[in-house]
Amino acid sequence: MTRRPFEADQEQFALWQPKRLPTLMPARRVVIAHRDPMIGESFVLLLGLKGLAAQHVRDVDALTMLIEDWHPQALMIDTRLGTGEHSGFVRRLCDNPRHAGTLLLALSNFLPEDCVPVLQEAGFDGHCRRPCPMWRVSEVLADFFAPNGVSMS
Repeated sequence: MTRRPFEADQEQFALWQPKRLPTLMPARRVVIAHRDPMIGESFVLLLGLKGLAAQHVRDVDALTMLIEDWHPQALMIDTRLGTGEHSGFVRRLCDNPRHAGTLLLALSNFLPEDCVPVLQEAGFDGHCRRPCPMWRVSEVLADFFAPNGVSMS
């Protein structure tokens, strides 16, 4: 597959903190934390077709348990989950040295729009605003899971 050009609109999609796993992992695990089961399960199916192990959760409590039990390397988090009693969840995760290599992607809203600087401050490594083209997420994850120096996309 040839690399598709990214559009210049950072408000729709951006990766400001690219990460790459230090070694090739035998199990490539991604968690999609999204309130809408149709969106979350769609991502799980599509990522499964790409050879990634993916699971969907609908709230921060389930996400916390899955992170501790399953140890995913990448998290795609609906920004609506970080509100209320769980505000600061992503920042705490980002500041925890055990999760320094975890890729944190925000699945941000289109109405109301999540402000990119706020997402950066929260600790996300990038974001994709709904509706999010799957090819962009797929390329970011392929590069993240690729052995050092090898682009998988």
